[in-house]
Amino acid sequence: MTVKEEVHQLVDQLPEDELREVRQFIEDLRGGVDADDELLDPETLASLDRGLADIQAGRVKSLEQYERERGL
Repeated sequence: MTVKEEVHQLVDQLPEDELREVRQFIEDLRGGVDADDELLDPETLASLDRGLADIQAGRVKSLEQYERERGL
């Protein structure tokens, strides 16, 4: 299976209410960095990498749980 086929399969498994966010993300990827966009500094990139690692490891909580814990 090609990477493109794998991505299609993952998208097919997503709930409808998440597809708008996925579409926006893919459009952002296609657009690349515009001349006016600032590149991310190494500290920000490292923070994003840590966040992605947390997601992969399952160290996440839903927005509802986060709000409940903070009394929002």
